[in-house]
Amino acid sequence: MKRALLVGYGDIAQRTARLLIESGWQVTGICRHPDKKPTMPGIQVLAADAGNEADLRRLGLAQFDAIVITLTPSGYDREGYHHGYVIPCRHIQMILASEPQQESGPPRIIYISSTGVYAERNGEWITEEMPTLPDTDSGEMLLQAEQVIQSAAASVSILRCSGIYGPGRIYLQRQISSGEAVINPVYNNRIHADDVAGFIHYLLLHPEHQEPVYLVSDDEPVWQETLYLRYAEQLGVDGSTLKRSDTVGPRGNKRINNALMRSTGYALRYPNTLVNSEQ
Repeated sequence: MKRALLVGYGDIAQRTARLLIESGWQVTGICRHPDKKPTMPGIQVLAADAGNEADLRRLGLAQFDAIVITLTPSGYDREGYHHGYVIPCRHIQMILASEPQQESGPPRIIYISSTGVYAERNGEWITEEMPTLPDTDSGEMLLQAEQVIQSAAASVSILRCSGIYGPGRIYLQRQISSGEAVINPVYNNRIHADDVAGFIHYLLLHPEHQEPVYLVSDDEPVWQETLYLRYAEQLGVDGSTLKRSDTVGPRGNKRINNALMRSTGYALRYPNTLVNSEQ
């Protein structure tokens, strides 16, 4: 039976865990407060801090067939992203370099990152081959964490996800309902949480697909005004009252090309945000 370790046990990890259990994997998740997480049959959730090397070393990382890393910042400044992403990746990289490997080889690492490592502002189409030149503290720390984990003694795939949506992810809807949302002249790129988990699961079941980086986004970038007005209609908000700006804003303006992800044979459950949007 193959064994998977989920470093970070939030929404995406929990969705992935369900899929792996259904496929016959043995799954262990770690987080700081497992008592606050939902219990699922067949899934062991342990108390461990990804930022604590001793906690990670006790797990025997090299003995897992797969390690799925889904991290969060400890704060929304440069230091918070460094502590939440870079430090855990450095610990994992160092531990794997020092532990004996299984006879079957090193673990497969799936590391969840963000399209925030790209800073384009003119609606450019983004592919995996384009240079990463982040212009924000968060983007710089996310890229630094990627570079650290890519040097680990393992087969590593970075999944750069666009804006994740789905049940429970209601920040945008709250912004629209409260009147705080601002419509910028930009494209939004979105991916449903089920498809992030689904693609992680797919890659682990199809080890022939081991590209170093995949862009994870749905098929159609959507003009931000179109998306916000759709949500406003669903929420019963008059879209004409939403604030508008003629500037691009801090998140830039880009369109994510998901061709490499689609070339693996993975079929998106939610290929179009406007058609399949969920609150």
